[in-house]
Amino acid sequence: MARSDMTVGRMIAHAQAAPARPTESASPAAQPLSRRETLVRRMLEYVLAHPRARARFAATVAGTSGDVRDARTTDRAGAIGADLVAEIVDETAAGAPELLAILVRIDTPVEPATIAERLAELPDTPGSRLVVLVPRGAKPTDLPEDPRLVVTTWSRMARRMASKDTQRADLWAAIADAAEADTSRPALPPVSPRLLLDEDLTSRFCELLGAMRLVGDELFDRPVRFSTALARGARLQVGATGSLLGAEFGPVERSTPIWLVGSRPARALSLGIGGLRSDDDRERAAARLRAIAAGGQWRSDPDHRPAIGDLIGRGAASDIEDARALLWEVLDPRRLAEAGFPLVPRAQPELTRDRLAVRVSYPEARGAGTFLVGIGGSKKWKTLLPRVTREYDDKTYIVQVKKRDTAEDLIAAVHDALRSLATKA
Repeated sequence: MARSDMTVGRMIAHAQAAPARPTESASPAAQPLSRRETLVRRMLEYVLAHPRARARFAATVAGTSGDVRDARTTDRAGAIGADLVAEIVDETAAGAPELLAILVRIDTPVEPATIAERLAELPDTPGSRLVVLVPRGAKPTDLPEDPRLVVTTWSRMARRMASKDTQRADLWAAIADAAEADTSRPALPPVSPRLLLDEDLTSRFCELLGAMRLVGDELFDRPVRFSTALARGARLQVGATGSLLGAEFGPVERSTPIWLVGSRPARALSLGIGGLRSDDDRERAAARLRAIAAGGQWRSDPDHRPAIGDLIGRGAASDIEDARALLWEVLDPRRLAEAGFPLVPRAQPELTRDRLAVRVSYPEARGAGTFLVGIGGSKKWKTLLPRVTREYDDKTYIVQVKKRDTAEDLIAAVHDALRSLATKA
């Protein structure tokens, strides 16, 4: 496609395609992005593929100059923990190279410690910049004083770029609209819930959940559960606490949704483990995990980087991420609480071979008991359709999907099934 053919429709299609990112590095990691942030980042990446757009963004928003090379997407283990990075070549500058790094923030909070970490990764050169894009009303305070740091809102960035890059004004406006629209909740996945009926997808998803159970057993000797914290939505994890590394089953990157993650400092390390299809895959994965566990202070030492080889097992394709993102919206504790069904604290069910679920209550009706919302329900899973179970009598509804249903329709159907079980005998 010629750069002159850039359109809003093609930009959105590029954003929704979301291919895997294969780069490898052992350096500190970027914070995982929400679904909306990932889409907006790829919209921004699309526009910045045009050299004139890059040059005007660098001059107008970042306040720097030079030949700005292609803006590349970084993954959670990238050398620079920003979301987009471009090299700046300035013929008049000598010494270290200069970089333009961009942080995309919509749903993820901007923490001063994170900004300080990203600045420390940036070359200490006058032309380097860290641009942090945030929604209106969310500009952070108490940030480091550094001439390389630029913090601005999506709407202000778009207005300035529309006046300086008039050929792509509609694209800049669309990016701001996507970033600023109802920032109280991430955008829903643009996929049909009917993909949850695919038996092959179900089988591959189960293989990955089996790998996550193995991580819990071998690395932490603990069961895997959903967190009850509301701030980050649905989070299937084990062992993550304070400054200690845990493991999370999250967005698919580098062909796997299973990552070691830490919050203080923010870091993410690939385990290089995919879906375990055979006993040999399982034995190799277990051996890798035992080797990591034998590494002494591997959970507490922020500089420790376990040696990880090639991917073990079957890599996760894009449809795995589509299914995960959709199911995580169904299991989002914020959505469930807003519907009247908060998660039960300190009593979440373990991930087992039979079931992946969250446990909720219905405070409006005393005596209603607790309910499970999840997938599975037997040792042989045929679909990933959500199941809602009233625990005191094991009455279960399997939520069905229609041809034209959207993610919102599926979520509403799950909430309706919960209300039905909670209010009827």
